[in-house]
Amino acid sequence: MIFVKTFKGYEDKTSQIDAATNAWILANNVDVRAVEVVLSHEQGSRAGSGDLLFTVLYKADEPIP
Repeated sequence: MIFVKTFKGYEDKTSQIDAATNAWILANNVDVRAVEVVLSHEQGSRAGSGDLLFTVLYKADEPIP
């Protein structure tokens, strides 16, 4: 079955979301089928950067936390 795992970070800190995603994949020996990336900006944001979402589609017998 195909499942979804989402990771959230900030566009100016891509190394953190990359590291979290890669660590989860390696720790769980995940059979990754695809990775989708979405960048979201909020108008007038004080942070000056947007949210970065990685959605990993993976094959497994059950969801992996």
